[in-house]
Amino acid sequence: MCEYTFENGEKCKTKALAGSKYCSLHVPIDEGELLYGERLKEIKKRAFERKLERGIRYFEGVQLYEANISNMTIKNPLVFKNSKIKSLIVENSDLKGLSLFNSEIERVILVSSSIGTIWIKNSTLYGFNALDIEFENSISLKNSAVRYLMMNSVQHSEKKIKGEEEYGEKESIHGRIELSDLKKVRKIGINSHYPLLKEILDEYGVNPSKISKRHVKAKVLLIKNIEFDPNPRFKRQVRIFIRNFNGTLQFENLEVLGHVEIRGGRLKIPEFIHTLIHNNLVFRGTAFYGDTTWNLTVLPNLPAELSVKGFVILEDCSFNNPTMEEFFYRLARITWEKSGDKEKADEYYYLEMLAQRKQKMGRYMTYLPKLGISIKLPAFPFRKAKTKMKHYIHLLEGLFEWFFADLTCKYGTDWKRPILIWIAMVNFVFPTIFYITRSVTSFGVPLESFLDYEYFSVVTATTLGYGDLHPIGIGRVFASIEALFGMFMWAVFLTVFARKYMR
Repeated sequence: MCEYTFENGEKCKTKALAGSKYCSLHVPIDEGELLYGERLKEIKKRAFERKLERGIRYFEGVQLYEANISNMTIKNPLVFKNSKIKSLIVENSDLKGLSLFNSEIERVILVSSSIGTIWIKNSTLYGFNALDIEFENSISLKNSAVRYLMMNSVQHSEKKIKGEEEYGEKESIHGRIELSDLKKVRKIGINSHYPLLKEILDEYGVNPSKISKRHVKAKVLLIKNIEFDPNPRFKRQVRIFIRNFNGTLQFENLEVLGHVEIRGGRLKIPEFIHTLIHNNLVFRGTAFYGDTTWNLTVLPNLPAELSVKGFVILEDCSFNNPTMEEFFYRLARITWEKSGDKEKADEYYYLEMLAQRKQKMGRYMTYLPKLGISIKLPAFPFRKAKTKMKHYIHLLEGLFEWFFADLTCKYGTDWKRPILIWIAMVNFVFPTIFYITRSVTSFGVPLESFLDYEYFSVVTATTLGYGDLHPIGIGRVFASIEALFGMFMWAVFLTVFARKYMR
């Protein structure tokens, strides 16, 4: 009989191989190859398949070249403990659960399968690959050494869960993907198209064309206490790449020796707790979602919790509330200002100011009358009428800010815009108005040439006032407006120009 002793003290009851003290599953690979050579791979494969056919789901201390579970339905959790496996492959199968404890596995490949719970703890893996996987409960990798961790088209299948949630507990393991206390990590990729993917699948006979391309969906994606490989050649690479993830994203106790890139998807109430990123934090085409509670509790603490030594980059991102939008654009602006790139910092400053104006306008937009509907002032009590008036005043403030601060110079970030506006208004708009109304005269004789009206417009805008031409009738109103406009635009230009080149 096999002399392998399980943790509970019992011995394996399988017959030992000829020439060895252990059975075909427990015999060390080095020892077995000396006895059987290349035949050992087939011997171990047949022995593992027979165990599965007999309904055995618990494997302890096994040593395998390849553990292949293909086109199977297993209603009990499949467990590997204290085992050494070169490749663990689950393909087109339906498993209640898959658990790995204290095991050494070179590569885990899960493809086109439904697995209730995936639990890996205190193990050593070179690569973990999950492609087109549905899970009911959770995916958890803890206290392990993993070099490459890739998940593509992994989705949580919605299921009504009873228990803590019935008592108001929001924190639940159901629907969670948790990567915590991992060591020697080189890259974490969510929907990442890494170069070796096709080669890996081809090597094990998996057809990549049959794998669905879906967003990664989970209630929570938690990445916590990750120790990245400190090798200098990896420090300039993207260490965490998340693409098309829908759910709550949480970073906790992270020191990322490289870049973090998040592309596409919908991030709900993202959290960054004690997170340090040595290079850049990049968001591209990402939609952010937050609620009022999150804005009041989590968002104010993010500047102290999230530190980025490189740049924060936001491209084509959207936000469901301007409070969150303002924070992320401010975070990006600060990182670019520290580097001395004022041009890029101004771009984020403008977006930050737009978000601030959205906050101011958003509260009172509901008080704007709908177009096409006549307005009748109801008989409000004095207090309600006063409150209503304040709302309209704040709304007018927002409109005033848009017209004088945004439209004219983009909050002081664009010095070209006031010049172009000045030239267009003074050399075309106002002369045209004076020409049409014939409201400019010279000693009582109306002018005929359009250039004469343009000359009068320039003189008025610059407030020179030579006295050879003067407005009459309605022209006095337009001339007054143009004089104020000219003075204001020159002040805007000088202020913006000084800010742009003198700071």
